[in-house]
Amino acid sequence: MSPHKTVRTHEMGDTLVVSVGGYLNSLLGEEVEKVVRAELEGGGRRILLNFGGTRLVNSIGISFVIGIVEKVMEREGRMAFCEVSRINRDLFQVTGLAKYVRSFETEKEALDYLSGNA
Repeated sequence: MSPHKTVRTHEMGDTLVVSVGGYLNSLLGEEVEKVVRAELEGGGRRILLNFGGTRLVNSIGISFVIGIVEKVMEREGRMAFCEVSRINRDLFQVTGLAKYVRSFETEKEALDYLSGNA
């Protein structure tokens, strides 16, 4: 994978944190979706997408994010976003994602929310 497109994961308690780095297009969106799908199939139910390293999301990238949100909802999971840039936050608002997934400034705030401590 190119250094400009990365998906890193780590677990914090019962939550899988997926850090997305680079331009979220079809290639990166597919990688993120694979990681989340594997977690859900393995019984995981809490997903945090950290967009701290993501500057832009194109239309195909947003469709992958919408698909991920749908998969989490189908499995009755919980999901949050964090470290979303203003332009991407506006995009999530316009596409309706903000109605279904809360965004937080920091990873810690999002993890507290997902664990029920917020």
